[in-house]
Amino acid sequence: MSLSVMIRFLLLIFISVSISGCATDQFEANTDLKQFQNVSQNIDEAKGATEDNIQRPSAALLEAEDIGDYLLGPGDLIQVTVFETKDLNAEVRVSSRGIISLPLLGNVEVRNLSAAEAEKKIETALQADYLQDPHVSIYIKEHVSKQITLVGSFKKPGTYDYVSKRKLLDVIAIAEGLSDKAGSAAYITRVDDKTKKNVNYFIDLDELVRRGNMAQNIVIMGGDVVFIPETGQCFVDGAVRKPGTYPLRNGMTITEVITLAGGLAGYADSDKIKLIRRIENGKGRQVLSLSFNDLQGGIGDTLLIKDQDIIFAESSASGTLFSGSGFTIGFLGTGVSFKNPKN
Repeated sequence: MSLSVMIRFLLLIFISVSISGCATDQFEANTDLKQFQNVSQNIDEAKGATEDNIQRPSAALLEAEDIGDYLLGPGDLIQVTVFETKDLNAEVRVSSRGIISLPLLGNVEVRNLSAAEAEKKIETALQADYLQDPHVSIYIKEHVSKQITLVGSFKKPGTYDYVSKRKLLDVIAIAEGLSDKAGSAAYITRVDDKTKKNVNYFIDLDELVRRGNMAQNIVIMGGDVVFIPETGQCFVDGAVRKPGTYPLRNGMTITEVITLAGGLAGYADSDKIKLIRRIENGKGRQVLSLSFNDLQGGIGDTLLIKDQDIIFAESSASGTLFSGSGFTIGFLGTGVSFKNPKN
């Protein structure tokens, strides 16, 4: 090898070491695995303490065909049946003032009455002047007086008329499905009939939509607000084959994310894979250094990635050199060339 080629080769070594050195200085590890997990757990517990009003629906609530009594209101279409005579049967719609018009009785106010209460009111009115022992049944054909509001990652979010009893999957279909950015949770806000306060329920969409667990398919009531936030995202950079931003599914591990990014590049330093996590209370960030052996040894399948995490795979000097170096034949003969493999 000529002197000029040797000089070029040594220069390449210097360049590659400099490049990898910049990456090494970029993220200095400041924690170990145990401390990293403890801090994350404490943050999650603190967040949980501030979300005490968010609860998972009870088994009875999830399995119930009817949740509480529907209260009649303007626009509702009802079928009134009087068993003693067909002539008094009527299909009527509740007016804007909450009134229905019935044979013999004329106007009857039913606003904010349940079907059972309206039945009793009509029976009492008929018994007073027309029938000795009437029996009345009311069937609600269309529930219009209440609406449902769909917010967040639906293809068509908005406010929809609540025309009949529906479950969560039915509501998702009304909005033409979930958007590509939909997260793995749904939050349903409902006014409690007794306390008149908002109650928030959490539904695991991974279980319902992706795994088909119908136990999560809660009945949606008129007046409910269904919120589906966007999924979280993480960032993968450095010596990986496909750096970029990746959406997070529920329970995604660092190994899965690196796999999505195409795995480590040939010039990666397998002993210096950094996981950077912002500390939410404003105390900076945690930087955890892991090796490829750590990931293969089981840590990679248990270390869960959180929203806004950064995974940075550092480059090795030798890997960068051999991945980017090559031989060229030019006007002056054979030489050594270098192209940064990260570009």
